[in-house]
Amino acid sequence: MAEEGKLSPTGGRPGSSGRPSRQTFKSSAHFRSLLDGLLVLRQSGILFDVVLLVEGRPIQAHRILLAASCDYFRGMFAGGLRETQQMEIPIHGVSYMAMKKILDYIYTSEIELDLECVQEVLIAATLVQLEIVISFCCDFLFSWLDESNILEVHNLADLYGLQQLNARVHSYILRNIQTLSRTDVYRQLPQDEVFSALSSEELQVNSENEVYEAALHYHYSPEQVETDQVHLQMLDAVRFCLIEKQVLQRLYGRLNQCPLKDSVLAALRYHEQEILQPVLQSPLTQPRSTFHYILGFGGMFTSGSLTDNGHLFQVFHPSWGEWRTLTAYHTPRMSNQGIAVLNNFVYLIGGDKNTSGFRAETRCWRYDPRHNSWCSIQSLQQQHADHCVCVMGGYIYAIGGRDYSNELESVERYDPHTNMWEFVSPLKRERAWHGMAAVNGRIYVIGGSNDERGYRRDVLKVQCYNQCLHWKTIRCSCIFGPYFNETVSKLFPVFSQVACFDPKANSWSLLTPLHAGHGESGIAVLDSRIYVLGGRSHDKGNRMKYVHVYNTDADEWENETEFKERVSGLAACVALMSPAVIAQARSWEQRTKASWEDVDMDNSEDSGED
Repeated sequence: MAEEGKLSPTGGRPGSSGRPSRQTFKSSAHFRSLLDGLLVLRQSGILFDVVLLVEGRPIQAHRILLAASCDYFRGMFAGGLRETQQMEIPIHGVSYMAMKKILDYIYTSEIELDLECVQEVLIAATLVQLEIVISFCCDFLFSWLDESNILEVHNLADLYGLQQLNARVHSYILRNIQTLSRTDVYRQLPQDEVFSALSSEELQVNSENEVYEAALHYHYSPEQVETDQVHLQMLDAVRFCLIEKQVLQRLYGRLNQCPLKDSVLAALRYHEQEILQPVLQSPLTQPRSTFHYILGFGGMFTSGSLTDNGHLFQVFHPSWGEWRTLTAYHTPRMSNQGIAVLNNFVYLIGGDKNTSGFRAETRCWRYDPRHNSWCSIQSLQQQHADHCVCVMGGYIYAIGGRDYSNELESVERYDPHTNMWEFVSPLKRERAWHGMAAVNGRIYVIGGSNDERGYRRDVLKVQCYNQCLHWKTIRCSCIFGPYFNETVSKLFPVFSQVACFDPKANSWSLLTPLHAGHGESGIAVLDSRIYVLGGRSHDKGNRMKYVHVYNTDADEWENETEFKERVSGLAACVALMSPAVIAQARSWEQRTKASWEDVDMDNSEDSGED
């Protein structure tokens, strides 16, 4: 006789046919059906067990639904309070209309708001602690926020401690400061709120002149300030060093002696020390921005459209989905330059002069992202091309490379305080086409070649340089090519095989290989993602358009937006850029269209002369 047991859902014994003996079923329509049923009970007046008295008028409801909907009613009906036994409960401090809308939401999950009722509904939602309705009210108020009601909305947010609405009011001030600062209501806003906005990195202005004017308008007209002996705390938010030198000179000449004149004088002295600006940085000299961009300088292109225009360089942000170009006069047109970023100033060091034959350079330049401008700095003491550059301890190091006669072992160090280069301890052997990074107070020189006849005879040792001014060889357990960059606190050599060096463990590990090998590529790190930009294919030597991105968290390579033209020898970095400068960036299509329009204009002028 068969052993007795419980039947399966289909009537058989458990597991007799491999089917599960227990299953769970769930209906997504149940919650909607339950809500509809409660609404029917409300509309029919069935099973009400509590009455809310608001402004002396009754609102009938179901106690269990109110308790399930928000903490306020849950505490009232399930917290052992006297209201647990009461049939009629007075509600104070809110209007009948607002409470009825709250109940409408509880029964239907919908609420209708307009300008007449939103404030009263917000008060009621705050009382009963219904966060979702508070959020709806904040969204509605923000959609109607303008200069006529900003003060009222700010006061409402402040009164009820609505941080979400306060944040949105703050955001409105940041985005509309230029027009808002010329209204009477602007002067009625709390001083700490205005000062916070004027000090913000996210303040949306075309120039710092607008911030200066907004600070003045909070108390005075510009004419009053220039004739009176005044000191305004609001002016402490102005970054005078970002105002153009000519504007500052005119302002200084019109001012009587006062604290404002002292601030203007300090900014003028900053402008006069252009070479030293990287070491004179403070919060009041930084660009007003929160966005970092990838910048690509120079390089060799298969076609000549970009090479022909020596003032262009490339810029990219992942949100764009395209590479754009910026124009800055005196942009160096070279390839395989050393590149470094010090206090958000970009340095281009040496490189290949490839526009009129190939030769190594000693010249160096510095780019200021705040003003989209270049200046020359002291030249290297020796020609360097196919070298590497990094920053450590406030100095810039140019290491190895070649001078088109020999590979180099020399190391030069740049001091931004003196604008001078000096030789320091050389490498243990010559290297060019190598990789380098500064991590945790040490410089790591990786791979490369000491054979002028080709790239493929790699120097397989890794040398480490510390601030005691000497080099040592460290462990290297894998073979890799010479191109790399750094992220977080580890080194990632890049060719087609990819390895990671952990300085703490003094060990290497292999990572997911690249989709395609890159030689002479640009490297940049943005948001903990490593961008490998263009270069030459490792097997055919052809230039490439590819942009590959390594996700350091997932150990995965991804394809990013390609260049419009094939390029190698690009110098790349990441810098904080001001919105006013980025607004000048143009897509390749816009740049091409503008070029053709210029040509058409020239042709029409020539025709007119004929």
